[in-house]
Amino acid sequence: MANGLLVAVMTMGRPRNRPTKSNFTFQHRLCHDLESLIWVVTYAMMIHHRNLLAATDPEMCEEYKETVDECWAGHVYSNIRRSHNDMILTGTDPDSESLVSLYFPDPREAAFFCDAMRLLANRPLLGTRITYEGLCTLFKKHIQLAKEPQDIDVVSK
Repeated sequence: MANGLLVAVMTMGRPRNRPTKSNFTFQHRLCHDLESLIWVVTYAMMIHHRNLLAATDPEMCEEYKETVDECWAGHVYSNIRRSHNDMILTGTDPDSESLVSLYFPDPREAAFFCDAMRLLANRPLLGTRITYEGLCTLFKKHIQLAKEPQDIDVVSK
């Protein structure tokens, strides 16, 4: 879910004031769907890694599952927004390389994650929205990188 939508829903207040068609004034835009797509891809990469661990290292899989659940299983809009912010900080902070490699041991997935988080982080700073062209550029870059041979096998098969 896009951060803008999370903020709008959170500002609605207590459960009795949940948004309805008459009082929810959030204006949905294409950039919100594009941001959501980035979050879905990030989540899918984490689930993929968890599934690889399940086949090779069940103990590590359980630890990783707790990490994934902590990031995504908030079930409360404010928790999801906090997780989004934490993920953006992790992906944009050069000192968080070890945490990024824990989430995404495959260097190509880690690079995609960091570029995607930079795209999300720079948007409010630059006063812009995520564009279709920006998202295409991100995916084209990483599709091209995925075609290049990889030197090391990060995850045992």
